[in-house]
Amino acid sequence: MVKLSKESKQRLQRVFQCGQFVIRWGFIPTVLYLGFKRGADPGMPEPTVLSLLWG
Repeated sequence: MVKLSKESKQRLQRVFQCGQFVIRWGFIPTVLYLGFKRGADPGMPEPTVLSLLWG
């Protein structure tokens, strides 16, 4: 097993914390972006921001 210094451990913790933040706050906007970019399935109305707010 590799021995890590205290500074290396702190850097790794910071990297993991940043990764968690990005995943938590970026997941839903990414899904919404990809949904709007791809568009609706055939036969379905096009999605709009207002339709999401009313639904």
